[in-house]
Amino acid sequence: MKLIILIFLVYLSNQLFAQQVNGLVLDEKTKKPIVNARVATSSYGTFTTATGSFNLKNVPFGETITVNIMGYESYHFKYKNTSKLDTVVILLKISPIALKEVTIKAGRNYIQDSLNRRKEYASIFAYKAPTVKDIFIPKSFNTTTHYSPFQNSTSSLVSVNLLSVVSLLTKNKTATSKMKIKLLKEEEYQYVDQVFSRKKVQSITTLKGDSLQDFMNAYRPSIEEVKQMTDYQLLLYIKKSYDEFIKTYKPESFHLLDK
Repeated sequence: MKLIILIFLVYLSNQLFAQQVNGLVLDEKTKKPIVNARVATSSYGTFTTATGSFNLKNVPFGETITVNIMGYESYHFKYKNTSKLDTVVILLKISPIALKEVTIKAGRNYIQDSLNRRKEYASIFAYKAPTVKDIFIPKSFNTTTHYSPFQNSTSSLVSVNLLSVVSLLTKNKTATSKMKIKLLKEEEYQYVDQVFSRKKVQSITTLKGDSLQDFMNAYRPSIEEVKQMTDYQLLLYIKKSYDEFIKTYKPESFHLLDK
């Protein structure tokens, strides 16, 4: 009986000294709010809002609170006795090894797909549209011609290939040219898919489902942009785009990854 009373008193004391913790999670350098950071105790967890704020209920004194989010160093601190009106401000540092957490595990091999495509359509990739030079055909000097007062003019040295003229004027309309352009476009599209992949974007933004697809559609980079970006620049691009995305996207539409 005494043991039960003792346990009850310990539990009651914890409840009496437990408080609500209000906090704000910010970037250490920019002082901007960090959205969707995971804030948790040993028994309860929540995410920061669009303003970087969070609320934890019934936190006992001395409880360790942990803050985590992709791209930042983890933050741990012990909760101390403060006024309920106080707001705990947490400044997170950007992780110097954030890139190591982002890996590409593509289901398909882009390079092998490209090689297979070029092998299958070798004749189309080797196709070269006619140029202005192809219009003119050099005349053979062994050909016997009658004397002409214009013998030394350029007209006596070359002739016009009418088929090449037609081909030049219609080169962008031929089936082969169109097919080659289509194949090159498909190759570029698949390259962007490989670099700007769903898994990479999901690991950085914690989005999934409809919100992930909406984000990728809205911020998909062009082939020119992707070729100019390093891995680190792409990471910064995704993070910056995500910050813009959540300002206009409805919070109830977010689908956070299960931790």
